[in-house]
Amino acid sequence: MEENTFLKLLQRRRSVRRYRRQAVEAEKVALILESARLAPSACNQQPWHIVTVNRPPLIRELAQCAPFGTRINKWMADAPLVFVLCAHPHPLVHQAAQWIDKDCHRLDVAIAGEHMSLMATELGLGTCWIGWFSHKKIRRLLHIPDTYNILALLVAGYPGEGIRLDEPVDHDLRRKRLAEIVSWNAFGETNPPDQPR
Repeated sequence: MEENTFLKLLQRRRSVRRYRRQAVEAEKVALILESARLAPSACNQQPWHIVTVNRPPLIRELAQCAPFGTRINKWMADAPLVFVLCAHPHPLVHQAAQWIDKDCHRLDVAIAGEHMSLMATELGLGTCWIGWFSHKKIRRLLHIPDTYNILALLVAGYPGEGIRLDEPVDHDLRRKRLAEIVSWNAFGETNPPDQPR
């Protein structure tokens, strides 16, 4: 079996919270955005809209948009690039899904965002997902219409000193074992069955 390059990419991806003050080339930003465009979505609605922020003063303001006056996101002030992942739920498809307790548009945007994160890793960039922020402050700062939900921020850039993306992370130290997260054919059945004939 050939070496699985995609698995190796997954093993290299890590959350980066320290960045060099180096702009990300326009070609790389375009590839990251294209990777989101190619993502699948419920009923092919493609509900995402991505506000790409690359102006340092604006990123510093975004870093202040934490909830309840906290400074939890202050580390992102020096990042060169932030993608604000928004969703515009379809009035029929997504509203109907919410009636049966399914937030498809959130899942759709998460898939697009993970495409972006993996593409960034492939391009030698670090990323970090942010889910704790003040929606109201970001909406006002970036003029995002009320009809769009702000679901996440994806910070990206060249990793700071000492952070390497060319080597696998030792996930054995930080991830649960497969036996802890996988069941076979019924919840709690941890032994894989024989292959079906």
